Amino acid sequence: MKNILQQLENRENALRIAMGLLLLPMFFITGGSILCTTDTGAYLQTISNFENHGLAAAIPMDRSVFFGLFLWAGKSYFGIAPLLANLGIHLSPMPLFQVMAIPCILLLLGATIWLETLFTKHSSIVTAAALGIATLLTPLPWFIFQAMPDIFTPLLFLYAMIFLHSKSNTVKLLAGCVIVVSALMHHSHLPLLTLFAFGVLFIKPFAKQLPWQPNRIKQFFIISFLPWIITITLNVWAGNGFTPSKGSHVFLMGKLCENGILKTYLEQTPIEKNPLAKTHPEIKIFYQNKNHLPNHAWDFVWNEQPLLAATGGWHHGKDLYLGIYSATLSTPNLLVLHIVSAVKSTLQQMFLNQAGDGLEPLTENGAVAQEMKKHFPLDYQGIFINGSAQQKSQIDFGLFNTLYNIIAALLILITLFMVWRSPNPYHIAVLGIGLFFVVCNAFITANLANVLSRLNARTLWLIPMICMAIISSTLIQKRKRTQSTL
Repeated sequence: MKNILQQLENRENALRIAMGLLLLPMFFITGGSILCTTDTGAYLQTISNFENHGLAAAIPMDRSVFFGLFLWAGKSYFGIAPLLANLGIHLSPMPLFQVMAIPCILLLLGATIWLETLFTKHSSIVTAAALGIATLLTPLPWFIFQAMPDIFTPLLFLYAMIFLHSKSNTVKLLAGCVIVVSALMHHSHLPLLTLFAFGVLFIKPFAKQLPWQPNRIKQFFIISFLPWIITITLNVWAGNGFTPSKGSHVFLMGKLCENGILKTYLEQTPIEKNPLAKTHPEIKIFYQNKNHLPNHAWDFVWNEQPLLAATGGWHHGKDLYLGIYSATLSTPNLLVLHIVSAVKSTLQQMFLNQAGDGLEPLTENGAVAQEMKKHFPLDYQGIFINGSAQQKSQIDFGLFNTLYNIIAALLILITLFMVWRSPNPYHIAVLGIGLFFVVCNAFITANLANVLSRLNARTLWLIPMICMAIISSTLIQKRKRTQSTL
């Protein structure tokens, strides 16, 4: 702990402050208001359900309860406000903008520590260059200013790296806590963390340049199961059964519609020969609509007509949906289609690097407005009464996304050229582990949720950041070699 305090007193502390200041342009672009999607309303509703009906009733069908609890904890000054209320001291709710500043600070701190650990020579210059790119010329700032759990996704990677690299038990413990909390914020984080940790077990022998301690790798793999245990235990306690999510079956069926596997299954398994038809007569709805299945998973998940509600929906379709999904996995030709679809959707997801998904003007009668008015009145005032930049459609995401794509492409090409001209196993290993995490995220989100820019851009920004660190480090070393020969 003493080393941590000493580190915060030296030049790195000033560097972290500088990284925060680089976000000032985004503050003015957004008008100083938090950004919201319609999904933000569902997380805010968790607060109301928790306060009015208790924790068990607050667990949503389709998403993690923990991000909603995080917003509630922030609103109440992380538990202080309820305690003071018992003493007659009432505090106004903390602004949502300030609540979301907490993961922002953790992100900047984690990125700085990791980069300084990797690039020990001229670490301040390398870190400043890398984080300067990340905070100005990648989609990262949009996730920092957005009331969504996506900002917690890169925290999984950054603090996993700190956990694996650090020699301090105190740092390891703190990093482990951040990993677990971040994983709980979104259901996609559970398989993402486990898949990444599983991959790290096999990557290490081929990436000996990375300063990972062997025992830490095993500990990291074990830690990856802790969020699963917490989430499943909570659902069992709440009476939802042995499951991480009450609504996962709906998303799986949506993917079967999207990738065409459901239609193939229905065509090659006539209803007369389908054993599920005897126990679930509602399966006939799928057969009747097999030529008109939704083209996108979200159409099935969020548009209940004519399939979702008629086949059991969120509450009664689990046995049928899982039965169909299991049948597709146990049929050889359909299993091949699953594999092909997984590869295609992952590759499609990998090249999405845009901000702005869902950041449209919001209705004043919607869940976001109503829930924000109750729980975060200052933010409600700034967004819906005074009119934020999002509400006035004043943000040109097309311009920003074009810039982000150009910068990412240039940095990747320059890095590949440098690695080709002057192969550095260390740089290759660092870039490889970052790319592996991005691929893991693309695979999980594309195959268990949706092919969506927002879900990929939340991690893809790591690649330009790493590339800039490699480029700046290489240029500095090249300059030093040139000066030494003069």
